Amino acid sequence: MRFPQRPAFIRRDDQSVLMTDPLGVRADEVRRRLADRGYVSSEPIPIQYGLQFRVGEKGVVRLYARKDGRITVDASQVRDPAVRLQVQGTAASAAGESPPSPLERWPQVGADESGKGDYFGPLVAAAVRVDAFEAAGLSARGVRDSKTVSDDEVGRLSAMITAECATSVELLMPAEYNARYEALAARGRNLNDLLAGLHATAIGRLVGEGPVGVVIVDRFSATPRIEAALAACCPGVPVVTECGAEERTAVAAASCLARARFLEGLAALSEEVGIALPKGGSSPGLVKAARRYADRFGPEALGEVAKIHFRTTERVRKG
Repeated sequence: MRFPQRPAFIRRDDQSVLMTDPLGVRADEVRRRLADRGYVSSEPIPIQYGLQFRVGEKGVVRLYARKDGRITVDASQVRDPAVRLQVQGTAASAAGESPPSPLERWPQVGADESGKGDYFGPLVAAAVRVDAFEAAGLSARGVRDSKTVSDDEVGRLSAMITAECATSVELLMPAEYNARYEALAARGRNLNDLLAGLHATAIGRLVGEGPVGVVIVDRFSATPRIEAALAACCPGVPVVTECGAEERTAVAAASCLARARFLEGLAALSEEVGIALPKGGSSPGLVKAARRYADRFGPEALGEVAKIHFRTTERVRKG
């Protein structure tokens, strides 16, 4: 079917074309799909080369007819990032297209943790927000998975990330960690629930400060309640959890930041107690350091420097 040629500019009082023009049909379909998701929109009005309608109080959606016959949906004037993503996905569905992958959206918030497997020292969750330009710059200057970075270099990278990007860190020193872990265990929860709470707080702080296209978390649990806890911290923003997410610059930056904060916390504890507290979970050298600490301060004091639910604690107390 060939549609009649339409003028380059539709007068605001010329509403008759809206019912049969392809732009009007597409606008109605997008509005219908938005309504199905709970978003009320105004009737479309003509603008130069297209139409526009308002989505509640969130902003304006514009549709333009291209010379090749395709229709472009512009959601850049929708202020709420969650609604903007809904409009983009809805527009793609109405056109019979696949919506863009969440991992193609910017800015991105990456989240990772450090200290989960370390007996001594804190548990740290960190989040970093980057746009595409910042991500390229960080990657070019060596930001990568902290497991492939030396302790000295991770400190340098962390300082650079903090200076250039929006960051958020949640840190639990051992005494508070043990108290929270015990309280969760009494309710049938575990370490992953504790970690999810830290991630959610760090991520939520960044999402509340500005627009975010997607949140990416290095997967530490596939349990539905963990996924739900992460999604609840940023309603309307897609949350992607994946194994090996440190390959993505936003998550790599978060891993460097979290590792640097862990090392700082471990060094502070070592200085405070006068014993070099090593990294790791159960090596012979670590057990030896723990026994030295227990001999000096008493086995009951281990909770001040270590995660006492580790099996390492039993080895230390048995002598």
